[in-house]
Amino acid sequence: MRWFTNMKTGSRLLSGVVLAALFAWGGGYKLCFAETGVDKRIEEFKAGMHKPAAHGEEGGHEAATGHDVAKKAPAAHAPAKKDKHAAPKGAAHKAPAAHAAAGGHGEHAVGVNADEALKRLLEGNKRYADGKTKGPNRSSARRAELAKSQHPIAVVVSCSDSRVPPELLFDQGFGDVFVVRTAGNIVDSIALGSIEYAVDHLGTKLIVVLGHERCGAVTAALQGGEAPGNIKSVVDAIKPAVEKGKARHSGHGEVLDTCIISNVKQVAQKIRTTAPILSEKVEDGMVKVVGAYYDLDSGMVNMTYMPN
Repeated sequence: MRWFTNMKTGSRLLSGVVLAALFAWGGGYKLCFAETGVDKRIEEFKAGMHKPAAHGEEGGHEAATGHDVAKKAPAAHAPAKKDKHAAPKGAAHKAPAAHAAAGGHGEHAVGVNADEALKRLLEGNKRYADGKTKGPNRSSARRAELAKSQHPIAVVVSCSDSRVPPELLFDQGFGDVFVVRTAGNIVDSIALGSIEYAVDHLGTKLIVVLGHERCGAVTAALQGGEAPGNIKSVVDAIKPAVEKGKARHSGHGEVLDTCIISNVKQVAQKIRTTAPILSEKVEDGMVKVVGAYYDLDSGMVNMTYMPN
């Protein structure tokens, strides 16, 4: 900058103005390209979000699309950091509208249909049963990613039994599974409301009702007698399934297992037919409800109820 110092005062002033203008133009030039890059990534992300709809509920093509959208997730998160700077221009106010336009689902839920979600859960369970868990999505980065929103791939309605933690036995991590747990994996209006929230607001497309071996609640219903306190409400809710289970029991295996599986089916059918939110989404093919049985000894989850 020695040449600048040697210049006369008037010339320095004029040159200073020119330099300032050049720097300002250069910064604007870079900002223009940065904003263009963000717009491009947003458009690519929106295009990826619409891909699954073209394939429908079933089929392997949509499962592959789910992975494609998941790969694009980082690009979707990058523009989010710029929203704060764009707030004065109104971008922050537009974000909720864009979220609603996408169904409020987020990239993970939109990209994962029911079949793909079930596949991921069963693959995770196999890792768990084989003692080869990966413990995915449990990092501090994942926690930070989920701080403002969640996009679980499945709802798991399971028993409160301490031996049956869904996130662990399916080898899932933070934000992957929306869990509703009650004794005997039964559902009342509060549990149903929780499921509806996941389906209607978070965009989750798979609901798994998970029973388990040696369930104490089903055992109590099978043994009969008067249950104390509020436990009676749990037992009474399970009794119809137990009666059907006993009637269907073939004589092979434990009658308790037959009743546990019968209870899973009863709960799944109740969820499927609960109007208006769940029944409509099931009828439209947007949501699937399935039932499964967890073996305490082997650690395996086996499907027991998979309606069309």
